[in-house]
Amino acid sequence: MNSPFKTPAGFLCLAFLFGAMGCSTTSAVEWMTEDNLALDQLITSGKPALSATEIVDRAQINGKLKETSSNLPVFSFLRKVIISKPTDKNATEKPQTKTYQAYSNNQDQTLIKVNGRLPSLKETEEDRERNRKRQRRFLERSSKKGSDKMMSHNMDLYKEKFIPRLIGTETVNARPAYLIQLKPDTNHKIKNGTVDRIMNQMLTKIWVDQEDFQVSRLEAELVKPIGIVAGLIGSIKTIRIRLEQQRLTSQIWTDLKIDADFDIRILTANYTFKMKSQSADFKRLPAKKP
Repeated sequence: MNSPFKTPAGFLCLAFLFGAMGCSTTSAVEWMTEDNLALDQLITSGKPALSATEIVDRAQINGKLKETSSNLPVFSFLRKVIISKPTDKNATEKPQTKTYQAYSNNQDQTLIKVNGRLPSLKETEEDRERNRKRQRRFLERSSKKGSDKMMSHNMDLYKEKFIPRLIGTETVNARPAYLIQLKPDTNHKIKNGTVDRIMNQMLTKIWVDQEDFQVSRLEAELVKPIGIVAGLIGSIKTIRIRLEQQRLTSQIWTDLKIDADFDIRILTANYTFKMKSQSADFKRLPAKKP
């Protein structure tokens, strides 16, 4: 994937670490308490009465436009990713910092710096191939060159996995947003059993901008540890992900900040994985000549 967490359901990023997790289980995720005051104020505000499903559907359609429309501008930006990789000594290695040249239409990003130095051509190609391999395995990316429609495909693929519910309203970066919980539907099975098990235990909230109908924030947290091979080998103890998007135009939003933490036990060893991503220097690219 272009960034380690570049999906509306960002918690897919760690799935590639586990090849066999066993059968899907019931979900421990419960519905959150609704903010009745906020919902009453929304009704009296004069805004159209939209259901959670209608809001999510509009956000999905708008989120797909940036990679499916040939009429929208494309922005380039720098994505700085700091990763602390797990070790087998119950500790983390020195963080690694990678900087990418990324694009708002989700085309392949390019590695341009590793720990402050220029990468070799080999490092750049190996990094790109690792991303593509994860995409092919867990995001059903085609083996054909290019990934322009990959995110749109996966938004459709995972949409039916979640039941949306409007919880209330909040402000994100001085803009009013709908607060929606996405509750996993355990009756809906997705092809990748590993991802399905993770999704079944994720408490997920999204904030949808009330004007642009774009996802401005996403938060997801594992509410129940997931056993690896029925817990005999280990378990995924913690997953926490927070995504914030940058508004470039009313139709183009892209990731601004991503924070993720994972805690995994393999036999008697504990592994911690941390990732922080910050995007900056957004620039509109010249339009392509016909």
